[in-house]
Amino acid sequence: MMKISLAIASLVITSSLALAAPTTLATVNGKAITSGNANTFLSKAAPGMSYEKLDPKMKRQVIDQLVNQTLIKDQVLKSGIQNSAQFKAQYAAIKNDLAVDMWMKQQMKKISVSDKETKTFYDANKDKMKQGEKVIPYEKAKAEITQFLKLEKFKAHMDKTTDSLRSAAKVEIKL
Repeated sequence: MMKISLAIASLVITSSLALAAPTTLATVNGKAITSGNANTFLSKAAPGMSYEKLDPKMKRQVIDQLVNQTLIKDQVLKSGIQNSAQFKAQYAAIKNDLAVDMWMKQQMKKISVSDKETKTFYDANKDKMKQGEKVIPYEKAKAEITQFLKLEKFKAHMDKTTDSLRSAAKVEIKL
């Protein structure tokens, strides 16, 4: 009985992994273009869209775009442009900007807004919570109020952070 259970469990795990593995849709010079690549491409172009939901014509267009993109990337790598001083300088700037962006997103995630805060804001600004002459119900306005308050808290946090950093740094402004 134990061997049968292990065999069934093994079969279930193997079939689950096979289903989860991305399907190869095309190859370019031996490099696979997978359904995972297609979904990543689509998520950038049309968030929420998945390759599997496309009709055959659209699937082909996505694959063609990915093939072209792969060919261009290969050509760029062959050109050696990534070894130029100009590329290296721009890459360093982008890398630093990306790090700042990621750090700021982490800071934003740390900020929370309570239901009490949103309700207090709503009550204090009820005269502004209108669509035409009708007052927007709290439940409909809550998400936007939460986002607004989160941004306000984030701005205050960033002001405090930059003030602290400025006070600890030697800053010379030369106009």
